[in-house]
Amino acid sequence: MNAHDTEIELLKAGVSCAALLERLPPVWGLDRVQSTRRSLKYRRGDGEIVIVNHDGHGWWDPLSDRKGDIFTLVQHLDPGLSFGEARRLLRGFVGIAPAFPEALHTRRTASRVPVAERWERHSPLSCGSPAWRYLAGQRGLPEGILMAARRTDAVREGPRSSAWFAHRDGGGLLTGIEMRGADYRNFSAGGTKTLFRLPGGPGPLPRFIVCESAIEGSPHDLYKTAR
Repeated sequence: MNAHDTEIELLKAGVSCAALLERLPPVWGLDRVQSTRRSLKYRRGDGEIVIVNHDGHGWWDPLSDRKGDIFTLVQHLDPGLSFGEARRLLRGFVGIAPAFPEALHTRRTASRVPVAERWERHSPLSCGSPAWRYLAGQRGLPEGILMAARRTDAVREGPRSSAWFAHRDGGGLLTGIEMRGADYRNFSAGGTKTLFRLPGGPGPLPRFIVCESAIEGSPHDLYKTAR
């Protein structure tokens, strides 16, 4: 390996994608609510999103197919940079630690709150809310299904237009919360995955459909699942 290749590997190992986003103007802000230590969501401007993963050594854009390492990230942020210019810029970021550990301290404290208590802190699904519009508009869920989910307290309002889906055991006890939004998915820290259950109508049920997640509810989704 020559000196050129050695420096490239040192920069890949020594520069954090999170630190670059936090310090390279115009800077990005960490979305603390929708971030974990393994998946850091950064936002900038109107709808720009970058997810940092692999302990700061990788990234991806959930709104496109763009992803990669620190070199592809710096050229994603400034497409006019050549590889050599990117290399020179990254030299100034070696060893700089990102600020997210302190920023996520509050979130870690919140994650210790019992799942049932976190559920009760959020409002039931309501007609016309951001979560309702996401489920009915983008996901194509019929109004009758959403009303049934509201009556049985199966779905609640989450942050940033997301919806929270209750996972319950056979006795109806809340075990965890599945969280889905247009550009976000997560599961409650400290919770246990069981099943999202939506009761059917009166009388015997002619069939049941097992879906990959609670959000799979449009006629197209159900057709794909039932085939």
